[in-house]
Amino acid sequence: MPDQKTFLGSFAGTVLTWMSRRRLPKIDGEISVSGLDASVEVFRDRWGIPHIYAQSFRDTLFAQGFTHAQDRLFQMELNRRTAQGTLSEIFGELALDTDRTARTFGFNRLGRADWEKASDELKEGISAYAAGVNAFLEHPKSKLPVEFTLLGFKPQPWQPEDTLAFTRVMMWQLSHAWQGEIIRAEIIEKVGPQHAGELEVHYPGENPISLPKGIEFNALDPDGSTRKASGPFLERGKGSNAWAVSPQRSETGNAVLCNDMHLALSMPSLWYEVHLNGGEDFHVTGVSLPGVPLVLVGHNSHIAWGMTLAFTDAEDLFIEQVDSQNRYLFRDEWRDSEVIEEPISVKGWAEPHLEKVVITRHGPIISDVVSHATQKVAVNSMALRPSPAFDGWLKLNKAKGWDDFVEAMRLIEAPQLNVAYADVGSNISYWVTGVVPVRAKGDGSVPVPGWSGEYEWVGEVPFEEMPHALNPEQGYLVTCNHKIVPDDYPHHLGNIWMNGYRARRLKELIEAREKLTMQDHREFHMDFKCLPGLELVARLEGITDLEPDVQTALELLREWDGVLTPDSVPGTLYQVIRYTLVRNLLEPGLGPELCSRLMGEGFHPLLMHSNEFYGQDTVILLRLLDSPDSWWVQRAGGRDGVIKKSIQQALAWLRDTLGPEPEDWAWGRIHQVNFEHALGLQKPLDQVFNRGPFPIGGDTDTPCQTAMLPADPYDNRAWSPSFRQIVDMGDLSQSVVIVPPGQSGHLASPHYDDLIQPWLQGEYHPMLWTRQQVEEAGKSKLVLQAKPE
Repeated sequence: MPDQKTFLGSFAGTVLTWMSRRRLPKIDGEISVSGLDASVEVFRDRWGIPHIYAQSFRDTLFAQGFTHAQDRLFQMELNRRTAQGTLSEIFGELALDTDRTARTFGFNRLGRADWEKASDELKEGISAYAAGVNAFLEHPKSKLPVEFTLLGFKPQPWQPEDTLAFTRVMMWQLSHAWQGEIIRAEIIEKVGPQHAGELEVHYPGENPISLPKGIEFNALDPDGSTRKASGPFLERGKGSNAWAVSPQRSETGNAVLCNDMHLALSMPSLWYEVHLNGGEDFHVTGVSLPGVPLVLVGHNSHIAWGMTLAFTDAEDLFIEQVDSQNRYLFRDEWRDSEVIEEPISVKGWAEPHLEKVVITRHGPIISDVVSHATQKVAVNSMALRPSPAFDGWLKLNKAKGWDDFVEAMRLIEAPQLNVAYADVGSNISYWVTGVVPVRAKGDGSVPVPGWSGEYEWVGEVPFEEMPHALNPEQGYLVTCNHKIVPDDYPHHLGNIWMNGYRARRLKELIEAREKLTMQDHREFHMDFKCLPGLELVARLEGITDLEPDVQTALELLREWDGVLTPDSVPGTLYQVIRYTLVRNLLEPGLGPELCSRLMGEGFHPLLMHSNEFYGQDTVILLRLLDSPDSWWVQRAGGRDGVIKKSIQQALAWLRDTLGPEPEDWAWGRIHQVNFEHALGLQKPLDQVFNRGPFPIGGDTDTPCQTAMLPADPYDNRAWSPSFRQIVDMGDLSQSVVIVPPGQSGHLASPHYDDLIQPWLQGEYHPMLWTRQQVEEAGKSKLVLQAKPE
């Protein structure tokens, strides 16, 4: 007999799926709508992906807004409410902390400011997109997804500022530095600067650097050879994995660009695949964000681009002295803060919550919303300044070559990204976006006094001197959030990068082959080799007086090849021993909560569930084990003692969790991936809307990165490859992509979860490009007819 929860979940699933089926959007035939200049064709292929054919840029984005609303309206609503700080209107007090944080950081205000500063072309595009969304909302035959019925509300018309506010959330989430400053300060306060220094981040010397020669700029000659050129332009007439390979290193004889962006998985996906064709000057395909027009990552007729987080430091925290009148001290002068009252409506409350946001010259005071209320701390962030960044994405979508690409990079002042590039002219390149400040004093590693004026930002790293490369001599580029430039680079970009093991593994794979096939790239995306796992195993040797079960575990580890497949038993041993060792070494000095933050736990489960220290605990562990006289090692019981204790605790946990027999300890039994829906937090709706769990390989240090949350091991809850693409610049029609879990947000749609298994198995589907391909693979055709005004 099924238990009551299972029965309720099954019953709710049946009812809600039936309701959802009656609300699926119309995807065949014709719909007459106001706001178009001419009719638009929308083909949907067998994966549910829309291919939009219009006669103008404006009509193309109108249709994109319409199709986004057809497939992802509830997700769009959550996106804009997150940005505008209005989740509490529908979820009640549960969402109030999230709304307070959003209002304090000011995504709503930044969205309005960005709209005022946007170019006329961008305004035209976003306005058309909003009109398309609203055309769906206003059409008499449009039906709202079942989530709106469950929550009992209807969406308001879409505004251009909603789009730009949500892009601001994304920019901020992809920017890094301020959380690490608080963590460093807390560690210093807890154990003193000397012992804190042993935990400082040091990039492993054996791991690669993105640009080992610094800025490298080579023009490509007709014979395929390179020559030095002046940059950043060719002569006129002239956080995730990405790599680009030159024609000389590719079996196809063409440049190839690969990207897999590592972000939190959800139901539906953060991404929405779309193919936009608005005539000769606008033809682009890739992934978009529901609620936002254009393509964020993909390719057009001339170039392809991929993105990873750069981890450059463009944020600082300033400790402010604030009096009872909200004046703050700066250089011996009391200045008036800007105080903004943000009323937040809360479902079930008679009166709104009033959030008073205090802003100094350094930025908003965030102490109260990031659990650091003992001091008034303001954040100065390039991601919280008005910016033409979205105009940069518009230029990317329309770029015809390197020069246009460089101009797009100039406009993306935030977030801080590594952007890999390839074009049909056989060039490959790389640029780091995001403005990086020049500091009068200090390196931005800890919060600094805001009142002294000594630590102000006094300039910016010149755009032309930001790290970039064109056609590097080695014939390929790899970017995996790792260290970007050598230590002799003239500007301070930061001091925390991902640890570089993924980059090292990808470099090994690339250099092991003279020429790379398209199949090679597919295999690289699914590579589960864990290099630090092998390094830790080597450090467990030489320990004596071991219990028999510990000896057996070490023998299994010695035979391990370092590959973290879902069925790997040695891989499970490595993971649980590693995690237990880190806790046993650090918690005696830091305590459990601060230890979790050093291991990468973020301050907010929705808005920022990790911080820039994520992944550094493994490097710290290896370094401490090499330093047996370390204060941390001695405090934990000595090197051999803490290792023995940790292995015994790991084995006890595995026996309790997975059973007494080691052959049952497969990694995929405790490392699983879930695709969770926003309403899945409420049981039994988790059984209705969520999908999973599914066993998965890898960890945070494998090229196929499947990361766990520090305080919630060992499932893959932090991030995974949310998108994979491989673009062949010699034949764009041969490019491939995969975006789990599926294209539609409708529970009853066949495309709600149809891409999960292909994604798990390392499969792709074609990025349909030509009209012939689209028509041959098309399963439906909707014509949006322009209604006479």
